[in-house]
This record gives sequence, structure tokens and C-alpha cells, in this order.
Amino acid sequence: MAVIRLDKITGGHLESIRHTAVLKNGHFVQLGALISDETELYSVEVATDAADLKKEFLLHATPEVMADPRFAGLKHFQVEAGDQGRAYHLVKGDVITLTADLIDGTPVVDQFVVPQLNSLKLEASPDGLQGSDETSLVFVVVRKTTLGYDGDDAYQLRVIKS
Repeated sequence: MAVIRLDKITGGHLESIRHTAVLKNGHFVQLGALISDETELYSVEVATDAADLKKEFLLHATPEVMADPRFAGLKHFQVEAGDQGRAYHLVKGDVITLTADLIDGTPVVDQFVVPQLNSLKLEASPDGLQGSDETSLVFVVVRKTTLGYDGDDAYQLRVIKS
């Protein structure tokens, strides 16, 4: 399903990205190397160890433009492997809403969600840590809501650490 809403986001700092796998809006990535012969297109990486959790995480949110009407709708949108997407640098105070399938575990209002190792999704966290490790990005869960035509469960999140 993977539907997001950029509620209150500065949006002033964007990056063009390319991944070797499918990207859905609401995935969290880290910038890799500048792609050869490009000036502003970066590969993306996934955090694989505790040291990576200290690096900056960016929110993938590419405008949902779909040429094939059979797949029209936010929940069908994805950026295919090797295609170009867009990622946002987040700052403290930004607010986004993500459908529940983009978060592992069950978020609780006034608790936290954080990036996790070996995944593009966030993870519910009662203490704002990923396991026992601090992360460079922490959201507080503001409220439970719904998103999309089908009214899928979603959570509004506010950046409290970036």
C-alpha cells in the first residue's frame, strides 16, 4: 500500500537518487556515492551496522506520476530499480504521515519510530533507540489516522531529532 503525506515539511533540500531495488514513497535511505558522469544523482545505501545509524537518513518521496491508468492511485506507485527518484533531507519539526505498512511493529502515540538496520522502513521504538543504539533520526508518534482511498491505517510523525 505505501502511501505518504508530507504534512509540514521544509522541502528545501532535495536529492536525486537511484537505487538498485524498487523504492516506495516513505522508504528511508542514506546517500551513497555520486553516480559516474552525473552532477546531482546519487546512489542510495541501506544502514547495515550501528555506525550507519549515526549517518543521515533521507525520506524517499517522488511525485506520484503514473502513465499507465491501470495502476493509477497512490498505493500502486513505486520507483523501479535503476530509475531516478527524489529524497528529502528532514529537519527537526517536519511532520509526515505514513501508512502502517511502512513501519515495522505497532507505533504508540507519544512514543517513537526510528530507522532500522537492513531495512528501508522505520521501526516502532518505546525509547527512541534502535535496539540499544542511538540513531540520527527520531520521530515522535503524534496520532493514529488513515490515508488513501481505502482509509488504510496510518501514523502522523514529527521529527524530534535529525
